[in-house]
Amino acid sequence: MKVLITGADGMLGASICREALKQGYEVRALVLPGSSYKSIQGLSLEVFYGDLLDKESLELAIDGCDALINVAASTQIWPRRSDMLFRVNYQAVVDLVELSKNHGLTRFIQIGTANSFGHGTPEFPGNEESPFMGNSYKIDYVDSKYQAQKLLLEEAEKGFPALIINPTYMIGPFDSGPSSGRMILALIEGKLPGFTSGMKNFVASKDVAVAAVNALTLGHPGSCFIAGNVNLTFEEMFKSVCRVKNIPFKLKRVPDGVIYAVGFFSSVVARITGKPPKLGYHMAKQATMQQCYNPAKARTILNMPSTPIEQAIEDCLTWWKENQYIQ
Repeated sequence: MKVLITGADGMLGASICREALKQGYEVRALVLPGSSYKSIQGLSLEVFYGDLLDKESLELAIDGCDALINVAASTQIWPRRSDMLFRVNYQAVVDLVELSKNHGLTRFIQIGTANSFGHGTPEFPGNEESPFMGNSYKIDYVDSKYQAQKLLLEEAEKGFPALIINPTYMIGPFDSGPSSGRMILALIEGKLPGFTSGMKNFVASKDVAVAAVNALTLGHPGSCFIAGNVNLTFEEMFKSVCRVKNIPFKLKRVPDGVIYAVGFFSSVVARITGKPPKLGYHMAKQATMQQCYNPAKARTILNMPSTPIEQAIEDCLTWWKENQYIQ
């Protein structure tokens, strides 16, 4: 089976390419024109240049493939509202579905987000039955991914072979942005002023990759799978980073009221200057939420591993060292 993987040179995409090759699939990696695709160089795969916003290039990319794992997405959270987010995260999925039907693909794996389901507390975490809580976020990234998921579930009801993998907060190698690892980098560089009262579910990106590739043969079309691992407070997460890095934990908790005030002020300044805030008001609100999830379904049906989060942190830091992000 030949699998087309979009966003193949990103943090998750690079791990999915490796896992697909490990499991014996042929891989066609879709990357943006001009990309150096450093994270997948040297792998035994076919590199194909294309753009989610260019339907003709997508048609050429899909031709000859048997399945698709759509990883590519815009994760922009500022500005909160943007037509570009819907063009990349929703309209491109519409186009990919049409092209997949035309070319007879047997599996369509969409990388969504756990935010498409309601989050919960450690005692009562969110799962695949928890209703969407879009009003908690009010950002087009979350809304566009949710709309794409709705589209795919509707198509699956009509026989389209789509499944959705919904990752929580991923940590791991190949994070060249850095993206999710930005707060880890800020911590070890001494640029993080403190921690907030919130919680998140954290997961090793390579575990999400295993779930995505396993979904090529496991699971029923029309299914969603929250790909997560452990629910941790930000304090617990940062202490884990300090243990891995062997540095003292010195952060203090920042009161919620202070976080909200800074976020509000930063958002106002951003609207005036046009420069993205380091902490917008919507980000401040999320930093105080308990965003806990239960990944049992993905573990049971997709055989998703549960790598300890400290190993995921170590993998992330090792890759950064090798690529000179940190000393």
